[in-house]
Amino acid sequence: MLHRDRTTLPNTNRVYRASHGRKVARPSLANATREAWEVSTPGSLVGSLRLRKDVALTPLAKDSVRVDVKCVGLNFADVFTVLGLYGATPKNETFIPGLEFSGVCVEGDESVLGKRVMGVTRFGAFASVVDVPKHQVRVIPDEWSFQEGASFIVQSLTVYYGLAALGRIRKDDVCLIHSASGGCGSQALAICEKVGAKAIAVIGDESKKSVLEKKRGSPLPPSAIIVRDRRTFVEQVRKAVRLSYDREEVDIVLDATLGDFFAGGWENLSKGRGVYVVYGAADMTPRGDVKWWNVWNWGKLIYKYLTRPKIDAMELPGENKTIAGFNLIWMFDKSDMLLSLLSDLENLKLPPPMVGMEFKWEELPKALEMFQSGKTSGKIVINL
Repeated sequence: MLHRDRTTLPNTNRVYRASHGRKVARPSLANATREAWEVSTPGSLVGSLRLRKDVALTPLAKDSVRVDVKCVGLNFADVFTVLGLYGATPKNETFIPGLEFSGVCVEGDESVLGKRVMGVTRFGAFASVVDVPKHQVRVIPDEWSFQEGASFIVQSLTVYYGLAALGRIRKDDVCLIHSASGGCGSQALAICEKVGAKAIAVIGDESKKSVLEKKRGSPLPPSAIIVRDRRTFVEQVRKAVRLSYDREEVDIVLDATLGDFFAGGWENLSKGRGVYVVYGAADMTPRGDVKWWNVWNWGKLIYKYLTRPKIDAMELPGENKTIAGFNLIWMFDKSDMLLSLLSDLENLKLPPPMVGMEFKWEELPKALEMFQSGKTSGKIVINL
């Protein structure tokens, strides 16, 4: 566990003790700066990111909190953001990427001042100090590490919203979970278990089976773990559902992959009850940089775009299925909705999230490259 008892805001002489509930002195902003990874021109996970050590701190906004960051949690949206493939990315301006962090609150609301917190932000988390509206942070459970705190909110909110708000998950539902050994996938499996739903776990290669076998809680039936095959995925899903749960269809698909694997879920989705939830498109992600001279990458992107799955809206009434998509980032500033979802998550009492790999602050671009490779399991975190 990474835990620092004392934290210092960059370029200030005051030291703030990270206590549980004790007040922390209001920091001076005179000449205060922070470190941050910035992007001016997206396109390369290494070349586009620049570490600055002199980003000015501005006065804290009303109803916001200031957090001295200890860990940053990476999400696949960060890869898309730095490559310039994310629609929500700020246009034509230098910005600080990052959605998720944990640390110690050093200024702001009395209820969290001096406490260990985890938080989310619509960009800006790749920094040593982060300011966010107070509704975007929660206190980290005492038994959790900073790494686990930086791994919880985004992935847990994502899959909970997809399964509960959109999928209306209930006991005995059969749920097809793509990328089941990853950060979001592992939390989706935990939610399925909490509500009594039955999971079919999809992974990319044999090496990730061991991750699922070591997961907390009840083990999955071996037949409920699919090592996906592009050529036979439709039949793989059908067979797994029959062998594992003696059922013919799945009730919910939670998919951040798309591409060639869409049909496996859609064709096996139950009519009437079935909900297909899309929250990403990892199979559409290029390998390496997205630059004009990288003809191979552009060619693959164009081909995948032209051959992407398509649903005819006129056929949906006959199919009697539901398809829904969402991007969690647009919900961060909707305080009532965010607080309600976070409250629901806390009531579920989920186990701490699975942390897969840890990198140093200076290795953040390398960590994004590892994430892009698809060879990771669990959450990737950056330690400051």
